[in-house]
Amino acid sequence: MNAISRPNRARRVGAALAVSSCALVGCSSTPEPEPATTPAETTTAPAPQYDFTGVPGTVLDSEDFGDRSTALSATGATLYRFVYESTSGVDNSPTAVSGVAAVPAGTPPEGGWPIVVYGHGTTGVQADCGPTLYPDLLGYQFAIQDFTELGYVTVLPDYQGLGTGGGTHPYLEPRTSGHNMIDAARAATSALPDTSTRWAAVGLSQGGQAAWAANELAASYGQGLDLVASVSLSPPTDLKPLVQAGMDGTLTTPQKELMPSVLYGAQQVDPAIDPRNYMGSVAEENNELLLTCSGGDVEGKERAVAAMAPDEFASNSAQSEQQLLDVIDRYTLPQVRTEVPMFVAYGAKDDIVLPQWTAEGVRKACALGDPIVAQEQPEQGHDVSDEAAMQFLAASFAGQSVPSTC
Repeated sequence: MNAISRPNRARRVGAALAVSSCALVGCSSTPEPEPATTPAETTTAPAPQYDFTGVPGTVLDSEDFGDRSTALSATGATLYRFVYESTSGVDNSPTAVSGVAAVPAGTPPEGGWPIVVYGHGTTGVQADCGPTLYPDLLGYQFAIQDFTELGYVTVLPDYQGLGTGGGTHPYLEPRTSGHNMIDAARAATSALPDTSTRWAAVGLSQGGQAAWAANELAASYGQGLDLVASVSLSPPTDLKPLVQAGMDGTLTTPQKELMPSVLYGAQQVDPAIDPRNYMGSVAEENNELLLTCSGGDVEGKERAVAAMAPDEFASNSAQSEQQLLDVIDRYTLPQVRTEVPMFVAYGAKDDIVLPQWTAEGVRKACALGDPIVAQEQPEQGHDVSDEAAMQFLAASFAGQSVPSTC
């Protein structure tokens, strides 16, 4: 099961970019992913302490990443793993967030390399679930590879709490991930040579929500940068129906696997939330297993989910139910109007983020006046085609307008 998780290897981001030449995508041999069963040894060490500057986007630490991933190094890109300053969306405190940046080979265009910040899907909520701790970036090396080969400085942030050892990730809290995306672009612009301030936020699933949030936050938080567009593939825009389905006993199988992460993420937003108040015996007994990182003991997780009762995630009281719904309501997108073009794609057969949930988010964004291009794909599930999204992205960087579908 891949609940809001890793990209489908058969549908790489760049492989569907119809506006690009054959030399850029899909025509050369593709290296196989490198095994990454465990993160780097340093992930078991105590969380490092950083002296915050009060300036989001400041690079606090950096190291060469090229010797960890021969697949990415083979593209000729220069690779860094770095830690940068960002801002918690929960309490506005300064935070340290890790990421990987790839600089294309060759001569930068006039004005510098444009930037793509790629938001990854669900990998977990614990510190060792940060993709940048793994040589294959938990499957996201191909997104980095494709965008870099297309001529973008490409940054993959881990999100707050993942990768740096800084505690539990506030999973799906959009202001946090939106800040993390924007500050990843800031870090790239300030620390890497020959980079532009022009950037795009792109993401899959959880990352699609992060890209949408970054778009909405750009006007108030993204000063000094020029966001040209965002792309959100299968984004969760409203989690209240998911929580309500848990209360009603109507969760789909992959949604059940997702719920422990939702609950522990909500606890980071409101410490009064006790995840055990929403867990049945199977979920509680397998809690540690269900919270392991993406790819960890997949068969064990499947067995645990199969043993769950339909009402496994029903709350133990009306008060607990309302408490959780109140927290989750704060995650709902859209929250403010944006003037930056946005592309949203979702599958009509998605059994994780149900299509009607995303459609309602799009309807609300249209009502606000957002310049949004939305595409429901009738035959797709959670894994959607990115062909139209990549055409939209290329047009946006070229300064071409794409008519809204509102």
